[in-house]
Amino acid sequence: MADVLRTGAAWLAGQLKASAGTLCAYKRGANTATITATIGASSFESQSQSGVQELWESRDYILSTSELPYGLPVRGDVIVETLGDVATFYEVSSPRGVAPYRFADAFQAMVRIHTQQTDRDIAYIVTEAGDEIVVPLAVD
Repeated sequence: MADVLRTGAAWLAGQLKASAGTLCAYKRGANTATITATIGASSFESQSQSGVQELWESRDYILSTSELPYGLPVRGDVIVETLGDVATFYEVSSPRGVAPYRFADAFQAMVRIHTQQTDRDIAYIVTEAGDEIVVPLAVD
């Protein structure tokens, strides 16, 4: 029975790619490959050592494990998503203690990669009171 379920999981991964896939570039160092991923999101909550509740949100890219160009994702890899003429860069990352990816099914046919947008020239800081502060970053 497991082979039927494994076959079904692989089929489902292909259907997701065909019906909701977005063409992206996957970069590791100087190497770049094209992937087709489905867009998702994840939220993580934790409490810092000082007792502050932290919320961490990621943009996720879900794709067939067999389509990973350089093996499993590692922190620092970059996924480039282009909408129209605008390329947006997302770095593979996750909060402390959480892997930068997780398998999306029991058969590891699909992987969910956690990322953060990195191409902005501003940073958003949320205070303990919940206020959002926009901080311009230094430009070289």
